[in-house]
Amino acid sequence: MIETIATRDQIISKAFDLMLQRGLNGFSYRDISEPLGIRNAAIHYHFPSKMDLICALIEENHQVLYKNTAEYMAYGGRAPPQLEGLFAFTLKQYKIGRPICMVGALSIDYAELPDEIKRANDQFMKDTSDWLTRVLETGREQKEFTFQGEPRIKAMSILATIQGARQLARIYGMTILETLFGQIRLDLGITS
Repeated sequence: MIETIATRDQIISKAFDLMLQRGLNGFSYRDISEPLGIRNAAIHYHFPSKMDLICALIEENHQVLYKNTAEYMAYGGRAPPQLEGLFAFTLKQYKIGRPICMVGALSIDYAELPDEIKRANDQFMKDTSDWLTRVLETGREQKEFTFQGEPRIKAMSILATIQGARQLARIYGMTILETLFGQIRLDLGITS
């Protein structure tokens, strides 16, 4: 059983990397099996179809985000540390070789995605934007943030900036992430 779990984790990790490098249609089970030294049948055992694999990747991405930001994602408390948790998560993902996120990788083929994948992807984005909206509302109420407009729109703006920053970091390097995080802090009135 341990070997099966390890194989599943290796498949997910390799597929995630390929997805971020090539997009949904840019890799096959063979692209996963050959580097791992396994047969395609081992992948089909865990993920009967490619869409099953993509759903697992979205769920894994959701769990990785939650695991890495759990202490910050609790509603309430000070808002700036929660925002900094998102920044730290983004930097960590970049450093481990994931310069774009799953949402960005799937957006290329979004119109052709099966409804099941769209729902999973949309739920991930909804959960993330709901959380960040709460962080911004809390920060505004506690006078930790100052910004114009609706918190939900500001949350979407921040998420779009982070998404774009991850892509720019592929060209300009990691320092662009820190620079844009600094601009977000400035836009929210965080001075220290």
